[in-house]
Amino acid sequence: MNTLKKSFGWLCIATILGLGVTMLAYPAAITQLAGLAVAQTSTQWNSLKDMAQGDGQQNGVMLISPCLWNGTSCDRQRSGLAADGAAATGVPSQAPALFNGATLDRARSASATNNTQTTVLGAQQVAVLSTWSQTNTPAANTQATTSKAAGGGTVRHVATSITWCFATDTLAGAGPLNINLRDGATGAGTIMRTWIVDLPAVENSQCRDLSGLNMTGSANTAMTLEFAAAGGAASVETVSFTGYSTP
Repeated sequence: MNTLKKSFGWLCIATILGLGVTMLAYPAAITQLAGLAVAQTSTQWNSLKDMAQGDGQQNGVMLISPCLWNGTSCDRQRSGLAADGAAATGVPSQAPALFNGATLDRARSASATNNTQTTVLGAQQVAVLSTWSQTNTPAANTQATTSKAAGGGTVRHVATSITWCFATDTLAGAGPLNINLRDGATGAGTIMRTWIVDLPAVENSQCRDLSGLNMTGSANTAMTLEFAAAGGAASVETVSFTGYSTP
Protein backbone atom coordinates (compact mmCIF):
# COMPACT_ATOMS: atom_id res chain seq x y z
CA MET A 1 0.00 0.00 0.00
CA ASN A 2 2.81 2.35 0.92
CA THR A 3 4.55 1.51 -2.36
CA LEU A 4 1.42 2.45 -4.32
CA LYS A 5 1.16 5.75 -2.49
CA LYS A 6 4.79 6.51 -3.19
CA SER A 7 4.40 5.71 -6.88
CA PHE A 8 1.34 7.95 -7.16
CA GLY A 9 3.21 10.73 -5.35
CA TRP A 10 6.16 10.48 -7.71
CA LEU A 11 3.76 10.57 -10.67
CA CYS A 12 2.18 13.78 -9.41
CA ILE A 13 5.59 15.34 -8.85
CA ALA A 14 6.68 14.37 -12.38
CA THR A 15 3.50 15.87 -13.86
CA ILE A 16 3.99 19.16 -12.01
CA LEU A 17 7.64 19.31 -13.01
CA GLY A 18 6.69 18.58 -16.63
CA LEU A 19 4.19 21.43 -16.69
CA GLY A 20 6.75 23.70 -15.06
CA VAL A 21 9.35 22.90 -17.70
CA THR A 22 6.76 23.52 -20.45
CA MET A 23 5.87 26.88 -18.93
CA LEU A 24 9.53 27.87 -18.75
CA ALA A 25 10.34 26.69 -22.28
CA TYR A 26 7.14 27.73 -24.12
CA PRO A 27 5.23 30.22 -21.97
CA ALA A 28 3.12 31.45 -24.90
CA ALA A 29 1.84 27.95 -25.62
CA ILE A 30 0.15 27.78 -22.21
CA THR A 31 -2.19 30.60 -23.16
CA GLN A 32 -4.24 28.12 -25.14
CA LEU A 33 -5.28 26.55 -21.86
CA ALA A 34 -7.25 29.69 -21.04
CA GLY A 35 -8.69 30.24 -24.52
CA LEU A 36 -8.12 29.78 -28.23
CA ALA A 37 -4.70 30.44 -29.71
CA VAL A 38 -3.18 30.33 -33.17
CA ALA A 39 0.32 29.27 -34.13
CA GLN A 40 2.68 31.95 -35.38
CA THR A 41 5.57 29.48 -35.58
CA SER A 42 6.01 25.87 -34.47
CA THR A 43 6.86 27.11 -30.96
CA GLN A 44 5.08 30.48 -30.72
CA TRP A 45 1.34 30.75 -30.08
CA ASN A 46 -0.72 33.93 -29.99
CA SER A 47 -4.04 34.34 -28.23
CA LEU A 48 -6.96 35.16 -30.48
CA LYS A 49 -7.95 38.82 -30.32
CA ASP A 50 -11.40 40.16 -29.55
CA MET A 51 -12.90 42.88 -31.77
CA ALA A 52 -12.38 45.30 -28.90
CA GLN A 53 -8.62 45.10 -29.50
CA GLY A 54 -9.11 47.48 -32.45
CA ASP A 55 -7.76 47.63 -35.98
CA GLY A 56 -4.25 47.03 -37.23
CA GLN A 57 -3.73 43.74 -35.41
CA GLN A 58 -0.72 41.81 -36.73
CA ASN A 59 -0.94 38.60 -34.73
CA GLY A 60 -3.60 36.51 -33.06
CA VAL A 61 -5.76 36.81 -36.19
CA MET A 62 -6.71 33.46 -37.67
CA LEU A 63 -6.27 32.86 -41.41
CA ILE A 64 -10.02 32.38 -41.69
CA SER A 65 -9.88 36.08 -42.49
CA PRO A 66 -10.53 36.42 -46.25
CA CYS A 67 -7.72 35.21 -48.46
CA LEU A 68 -7.56 34.95 -52.24
CA TRP A 69 -6.16 32.07 -54.28
CA ASN A 70 -3.49 33.22 -56.77
CA GLY A 71 -3.28 29.88 -58.57
CA THR A 72 -0.57 28.51 -56.29
CA SER A 73 -1.17 29.77 -52.77
CA CYS A 74 -3.48 31.96 -50.72
CA ASP A 75 -2.76 35.68 -50.27
CA ARG A 76 -4.29 37.64 -47.44
CA GLN A 77 -6.97 40.00 -48.76
CA ARG A 78 -5.97 43.66 -48.52
CA SER A 79 -8.01 46.49 -47.10
CA GLY A 80 -8.24 49.91 -48.80
CA LEU A 81 -5.03 50.84 -50.61
CA ALA A 82 -2.98 53.54 -48.92
CA ALA A 83 -1.36 54.58 -52.22
CA ASP A 84 -1.17 53.76 -55.93
CA GLY A 85 1.15 51.07 -57.25
CA ALA A 86 0.42 48.61 -54.43
CA ALA A 87 1.25 44.95 -54.95
CA ALA A 88 -1.32 43.03 -56.99
CA THR A 89 -1.59 40.17 -54.48
CA GLY A 90 -4.62 39.93 -52.25
CA VAL A 91 -6.75 42.09 -54.55
CA PRO A 92 -10.26 40.71 -55.20
CA SER A 93 -10.86 39.57 -58.77
CA GLN A 94 -14.04 41.62 -58.72
CA ALA A 95 -11.81 44.44 -59.89
CA PRO A 96 -12.88 45.39 -63.45
CA ALA A 97 -12.56 42.54 -65.94
CA LEU A 98 -13.42 42.47 -69.64
CA PHE A 99 -14.74 39.53 -71.68
CA ASN A 100 -12.58 38.61 -74.71
CA GLY A 101 -15.15 36.21 -76.19
CA ALA A 102 -13.94 33.20 -74.23
CA THR A 103 -12.42 34.28 -70.90
CA LEU A 104 -12.07 37.34 -68.67
CA ASP A 105 -9.00 39.61 -68.76
CA ARG A 106 -8.11 42.10 -66.04
CA ALA A 107 -8.65 45.71 -67.15
CA ARG A 108 -5.36 47.49 -67.80
CA SER A 109 -4.30 50.99 -66.80
CA ALA A 110 -2.13 53.29 -68.88
CA SER A 111 1.56 52.39 -68.65
CA ALA A 112 4.65 52.19 -70.84
CA THR A 113 4.20 48.43 -71.12
CA ASN A 114 0.49 48.48 -71.93
CA ASN A 115 0.69 51.40 -74.35
CA THR A 116 3.40 49.76 -76.49
CA GLN A 117 1.93 46.27 -76.75
CA THR A 118 0.83 45.21 -80.22
CA THR A 119 -2.12 43.29 -78.81
CA VAL A 120 -3.52 44.66 -75.57
CA LEU A 121 -5.51 42.42 -73.25
CA GLY A 122 -7.99 44.03 -70.92
CA ALA A 123 -8.50 47.10 -73.13
CA GLN A 124 -12.14 48.08 -73.39
CA GLN A 125 -13.57 47.99 -76.90
CA VAL A 126 -15.13 51.41 -77.34
CA ALA A 127 -16.09 50.93 -80.97
CA VAL A 128 -19.73 50.01 -81.53
CA LEU A 129 -20.11 46.23 -81.48
CA SER A 130 -22.50 46.07 -84.40
CA THR A 131 -24.00 48.68 -86.72
CA TRP A 132 -26.74 48.98 -89.29
CA SER A 133 -26.86 51.06 -92.44
CA GLN A 134 -29.84 52.45 -94.35
CA THR A 135 -29.67 54.03 -97.80
CA ASN A 136 -31.97 55.26 -100.58
CA THR A 137 -31.27 56.54 -104.11
CA PRO A 138 -34.63 57.05 -105.87
CA ALA A 139 -35.36 58.05 -109.44
CA ALA A 140 -34.96 61.64 -110.66
CA ASN A 141 -37.19 64.29 -109.11
CA THR A 142 -38.16 61.94 -106.25
CA GLN A 143 -37.81 62.54 -102.54
CA ALA A 144 -34.97 60.46 -101.03
CA THR A 145 -36.01 58.85 -97.76
CA THR A 146 -34.87 55.80 -95.78
CA SER A 147 -35.96 54.42 -92.40
CA LYS A 148 -34.66 52.00 -89.82
CA ALA A 149 -37.73 50.10 -88.62
CA ALA A 150 -38.71 50.12 -84.94
CA GLY A 151 -36.82 47.54 -82.91
CA GLY A 152 -39.65 46.61 -80.55
CA GLY A 153 -39.77 46.67 -76.76
CA THR A 154 -37.30 49.12 -75.24
CA VAL A 155 -34.92 49.13 -78.23
CA ARG A 156 -33.71 52.60 -79.23
CA HIS A 157 -31.90 53.49 -82.45
CA VAL A 158 -28.82 55.72 -82.30
CA ALA A 159 -27.66 57.49 -85.48
CA THR A 160 -23.87 57.82 -85.71
CA SER A 161 -23.34 59.23 -89.23
CA ILE A 162 -25.27 60.55 -92.22
CA THR A 163 -24.50 61.06 -95.91
CA TRP A 164 -26.58 63.03 -98.37
CA CYS A 165 -26.01 63.94 -102.01
CA PHE A 166 -27.88 66.20 -104.38
CA ALA A 167 -27.25 66.61 -108.13
CA THR A 168 -28.98 68.46 -110.96
CA ASP A 169 -28.42 68.91 -114.69
CA THR A 170 -29.44 72.54 -114.65
CA LEU A 171 -26.92 75.34 -114.28
CA ALA A 172 -29.46 77.55 -112.59
CA GLY A 173 -28.74 76.07 -109.16
CA ALA A 174 -31.24 74.51 -106.79
CA GLY A 175 -32.44 74.79 -103.24
CA PRO A 176 -32.57 75.45 -100.50
CA LEU A 177 -33.61 71.92 -99.52
CA ASN A 178 -33.86 70.48 -96.01
CA ILE A 179 -32.49 67.08 -94.95
CA ASN A 180 -34.21 65.87 -91.76
CA LEU A 181 -33.32 63.19 -89.26
CA ARG A 182 -36.61 62.07 -87.74
CA ASP A 183 -37.47 60.14 -84.60
CA GLY A 184 -40.23 58.19 -86.32
CA ALA A 185 -41.62 57.42 -89.76
CA THR A 186 -41.09 59.40 -92.95
CA GLY A 187 -42.88 62.75 -92.97
CA ALA A 188 -44.30 62.21 -89.49
CA GLY A 189 -41.62 61.60 -86.87
CA THR A 190 -40.26 64.36 -84.67
CA ILE A 191 -37.38 66.15 -86.41
CA MET A 192 -34.26 65.63 -84.31
CA ARG A 193 -31.86 67.53 -86.55
CA THR A 194 -31.96 69.39 -89.86
CA TRP A 195 -29.34 70.21 -92.51
CA ILE A 196 -29.78 72.46 -95.57
CA VAL A 197 -28.40 72.09 -99.09
CA ASP A 198 -28.36 75.06 -101.44
CA LEU A 199 -26.58 74.69 -104.80
CA PRO A 200 -25.18 77.85 -106.38
CA ALA A 201 -25.63 78.33 -110.11
CA VAL A 202 -22.08 77.21 -110.86
CA GLU A 203 -22.36 73.91 -108.94
CA ASN A 204 -24.20 70.85 -110.26
CA SER A 205 -23.81 68.48 -107.31
CA GLN A 206 -22.95 68.37 -103.66
CA CYS A 207 -22.34 65.56 -101.13
CA ARG A 208 -21.78 65.74 -97.39
CA ASP A 209 -20.65 63.14 -94.84
CA LEU A 210 -21.24 63.87 -91.17
CA SER A 211 -19.86 61.47 -88.55
CA GLY A 212 -19.42 61.52 -84.81
CA LEU A 213 -23.15 61.85 -84.21
CA ASN A 214 -24.90 60.22 -81.29
CA MET A 215 -28.55 60.98 -81.90
CA THR A 216 -30.74 58.66 -79.83
CA GLY A 217 -34.37 58.00 -80.74
CA SER A 218 -37.32 56.88 -78.68
CA ALA A 219 -38.00 53.29 -77.60
CA ASN A 220 -39.68 51.04 -80.16
CA THR A 221 -39.68 53.84 -82.74
CA ALA A 222 -38.42 53.97 -86.31
CA MET A 223 -35.69 56.42 -87.31
CA THR A 224 -35.73 58.19 -90.69
CA LEU A 225 -33.33 60.28 -92.76
CA GLU A 226 -34.87 62.10 -95.71
CA PHE A 227 -34.98 65.12 -97.92
CA ALA A 228 -38.01 67.24 -97.08
CA ALA A 229 -39.14 67.15 -100.74
CA ALA A 230 -38.10 66.19 -104.24
CA GLY A 231 -35.49 68.45 -105.81
CA GLY A 232 -37.27 69.26 -109.07
CA ALA A 233 -36.87 68.23 -112.70
CA ALA A 234 -33.53 66.68 -113.72
CA SER A 235 -32.42 66.38 -110.05
CA VAL A 236 -31.37 63.33 -108.02
CA GLU A 237 -31.21 62.95 -104.25
CA THR A 238 -29.62 60.24 -102.13
CA VAL A 239 -29.51 59.68 -98.36
CA SER A 240 -27.69 57.16 -96.17
CA PHE A 241 -27.19 56.86 -92.45
CA THR A 242 -25.59 54.40 -90.04
CA GLY A 243 -26.16 53.66 -86.39
CA TYR A 244 -26.60 51.05 -83.70
CA SER A 245 -29.43 50.01 -81.43
CA THR A 246 -29.49 49.75 -77.66
CA PRO A 247 -31.55 47.03 -75.91
